[in-house]
Amino acid sequence: MANRDDFLEMDDEALLRQCREECFRASGPGGQHRNKTDSAVRLSVLDGDVVAICADHRSQHRNRAEALRRLRSVLAIELRVPIEPGPSQQWDGAWKLGKKDRRYALFTAHLLDVLAHHNWAVGLSADALGTSTGKLVKALSHDPHLWNAVNKERAKLGLVNLRQP
Repeated sequence: MANRDDFLEMDDEALLRQCREECFRASGPGGQHRNKTDSAVRLSVLDGDVVAICADHRSQHRNRAEALRRLRSVLAIELRVPIEPGPSQQWDGAWKLGKKDRRYALFTAHLLDVLAHHNWAVGLSADALGTSTGKLVKALSHDPHLWNAVNKERAKLGLVNLRQP
């Protein structure tokens, strides 16, 4: 069975083959155009433990593509993988990845894994990643979902929320 990183490294077609896909008619705003076709898409993996839905567009193809992007994001944010101490914590790739880059989810997952390993301490995590605290905080702040996930985990430990740079 594939693990989180395997899913994140798959191309879109391979990931879709691993998903359970459901198409349905979505309710909500949109008037007469909204509920005519089964254009909304729900994707789930890991026996339904990780789910992403998109019903934003009238096109099923656009909704499927967006649901895949959201699925990668959910996998990266919600699933942690233990990290071994040492140089394996450093990120080898670029730090300026756009959200549409397929490597972005793997990058965010790695940042969260390192932060979790260091009990969400940003300074220790930045040292382990081989970067500055400011660069790490800036990378986290570019994605609201990532930012909220980090602050939620910090709050569980009684740590103060990170401030926007």
